[in-house]
Amino acid sequence: MPQEFSEDPTRFQSQISASEACDDLFADLYVSYDAESESIAGLRRRRRRAANTPDDPIKTVSLVEENGVLYWRDGIPAPGLPSRRRRASRGELAGPPGTIIITKEFPVLAPNKVVTAVAAIDRRLNQSLDVSLRSRLRLLRQTSDPIATFVLDPGEIKGPFGGSTLLFVHGTFSNATNMLNEFLATTPGEQFINGAVSGDHKYDQVLFFEHPTLAVSPVINALELGRCFAGSSGQIDVVAHSRGGLIVRWWLEAFGSSLAPNPQRPVRVVFAGSPLHGTSLAAPDKLQSALSLVSNIGSFAEATLKIAGAANPFLWVGGKLVEVIVSVTGALAKTPIVDALVALVPGLSGQSAVSNNYELNRLRLGPCAVEPDYYAVRSNFETPNPGWQFWKNFRVARLGDLAADAIFESENDLVVDTASMTDLGDPDFALKMSADICDFGTSDTVWHCNYFRQQKTVDYIAAKFS
Repeated sequence: MPQEFSEDPTRFQSQISASEACDDLFADLYVSYDAESESIAGLRRRRRRAANTPDDPIKTVSLVEENGVLYWRDGIPAPGLPSRRRRASRGELAGPPGTIIITKEFPVLAPNKVVTAVAAIDRRLNQSLDVSLRSRLRLLRQTSDPIATFVLDPGEIKGPFGGSTLLFVHGTFSNATNMLNEFLATTPGEQFINGAVSGDHKYDQVLFFEHPTLAVSPVINALELGRCFAGSSGQIDVVAHSRGGLIVRWWLEAFGSSLAPNPQRPVRVVFAGSPLHGTSLAAPDKLQSALSLVSNIGSFAEATLKIAGAANPFLWVGGKLVEVIVSVTGALAKTPIVDALVALVPGLSGQSAVSNNYELNRLRLGPCAVEPDYYAVRSNFETPNPGWQFWKNFRVARLGDLAADAIFESENDLVVDTASMTDLGDPDFALKMSADICDFGTSDTVWHCNYFRQQKTVDYIAAKFS
């Protein structure tokens, strides 16, 4: 983790490139407008104001760096702040705190196109999905042509499955390939995958569940997973990351009656950073701040995990969701409409940490089908590195008006509240969560997106599934 990163004048170039690469994502979903008149008179009007107006078909938002932290702001902030995006074309990326990194100008989404826009984000995040956004299982296999490697079959596979099955379920903004690559990024992880596919105690099948994470609720994902596994028996082991943990819970606890497990061999699940009691990042009143945090995470993931381009969705997802917000509300501001907007993104609403999340509250009443053995991996991320202390700006411990941007009230791994990662709900069923937790405690290295790069995590999973 380079100490000098916060002073690197090129550190936001990837934010700019990722934003530009996604400019066409909503191309067929915007309202029609007079491009010629808007490009002249409209542009002049927008340059004279710092916020959007309801009657303007063209909206403007800016990603601004303030004291080393990225924030999405409505319109164009006060005059005098140099635009890093404009200067980038001249190879001049340096700028003082308060610099505008990106200015996005776009038409509003056409009526009845908001849900389609969210679905378009899902398909860009996971290009194996078709227009129906139907989830599917993919088989992992090992190939030696031309060198030994692991590949996910392009087609889908369905049960019933017998013998032993290892299932991986990815989280929000991710896909099966990204989750597999996290294991393959380190020697312990690669050895674990190799043993699962071709070792002396290999599984009969190793599967990855490919699913949309924004336009579809975890309940719907779980229903589809249940259909894929209907009638399956034998030993079923599951590794679930982030939101994938909610999918697995819904599948097993609500739809698991379609399984035919051996009572002596219960389903075993390891949750890694899963929002079992929701995440504050998806709370409706935190949406605008959450999208700012997502953009900060993009830069953090690029520098610490060396993840860039399409493999790092945090670099561009926040900006596209901002377009959705502004299309619905007319401005990027904290209003009751913005608070309710999270309901238009079922994948977020289903994991929202609020008391009136009726969907999540039903799950927490306890199982009505399968009762698995549950295990958990958790961390509380904090770092003394001044170049990465953006996370402090989203904690309630901050003072003054800056506290309005707070998301998390207590410990978290940058994406999920730590306490939520082991909170099953119903007191009786809570006993099904093993007391033997893989707990990284307060860590300056382990956060939401690198659990599977830790040997401790890999060893823990292997021990529980031995």
